[in-house]
Amino acid sequence: MSHGTIVRLALLSAVCMALGGCSETGDAYIAGINPNPYPSADGPGEVLDPDEVQSAQRIAAIIEAHLARLYPTGQIARDAHPKSTGCVDAVFTVNNDLEAKFRHGIFSEPGRSYRAVIRFSNSNENPTLPDRDPDGRGMAIKLFDLRPNQIPIVADPLSSLSPRADIPFVAPDYMHLAGGLSQDFVMISHPVFLVADPVGYRKVIGNTDSASPLAAIVRPFIALEGLGITGIRNAMAITSLKIANPLAQRYWSMVPYRLGTGPTAIATKFSVLPVSFPADPAAPDPADPDFLRHAMTRSLAKGDAKFAFAIQPRTAPSQPVEDPRIDWPEAEAPFHTVATITVPKQNFDTDPRNKACELLSYSPWHALPDHKPLGAVNRMRKVIYRYISAFRRDKETAAAR
Repeated sequence: MSHGTIVRLALLSAVCMALGGCSETGDAYIAGINPNPYPSADGPGEVLDPDEVQSAQRIAAIIEAHLARLYPTGQIARDAHPKSTGCVDAVFTVNNDLEAKFRHGIFSEPGRSYRAVIRFSNSNENPTLPDRDPDGRGMAIKLFDLRPNQIPIVADPLSSLSPRADIPFVAPDYMHLAGGLSQDFVMISHPVFLVADPVGYRKVIGNTDSASPLAAIVRPFIALEGLGITGIRNAMAITSLKIANPLAQRYWSMVPYRLGTGPTAIATKFSVLPVSFPADPAAPDPADPDFLRHAMTRSLAKGDAKFAFAIQPRTAPSQPVEDPRIDWPEAEAPFHTVATITVPKQNFDTDPRNKACELLSYSPWHALPDHKPLGAVNRMRKVIYRYISAFRRDKETAAAR
């Protein structure tokens, strides 16, 4: 690196620090956020960051301040993935011939099936952004029918809201299972994440969610400081994706999860791969702002869609648990298919179902101990998701009075 480059980077860092005051701090909300009990960093490959707990508390407060400003009245949308492209019924079936080493948690009984509701979404915080715009695409799976002894780490039924009594069901409809215990798998259309360092995460969120006009000016500098070159490269890749149908897309967990408990537990990631789906008889209409929803509607009116659910066991210490910006190369750590997801022919795009879909809450911590989320990003998520879900729920209750 040349001397001139070093000087320029030093000046950029100075600008970041000087203009950091334009970032959102969440001061109005932080006193009400208690991050404890905070998840322990006791899984394979985990190491607690000294700034992590305070960063989680601060990020939750920043997001609350941002949402309160965006939605001063009425229902509050999700801060991430607010635009649903559809909530569909599905069946998640564990492979009959599953290897013994993978038989933990949800996968402990080969051949067993779980009813599920899957939410497909766009990641941008603007829920009115048209589907033709490039964006990250999400897939969140909520499995029901857990055994009485299968208790998720976060098991509060209010964190997975039941649809309101005034929203009728359309049978067959797995939405009526909402509010019960669930195992969630949360994924996006890219294999790696943006940040790993809690302080960097906090800086990026504070600048992104700021109401200050100066924030837009300093944003690139804050991004460089908070994400680094690798994180910026990942962010650009995540948000640049254009797709024609959510049923034809591959999705990844991005961050790692435990498989099993005790000393034999291993770190894994997971991915969902499309196997087959009815082709959309119509070409995507870029003028239609909701063409992804309509493409899924037309496909599932014709027949079933299928996905393979695969897990990727960590095979070497060089595959980090605490830095999800770094990919685990499939040549070194191959994926293993452990289950099949069937999305049966259905009409999911109804007004009652869409309203019920918005009341669902997905979280990595709606997870059995055998699938405990790993790494700083996941540990911070437990605090952030809990408080943001409660904040949205309280606002929804107040608006309904």
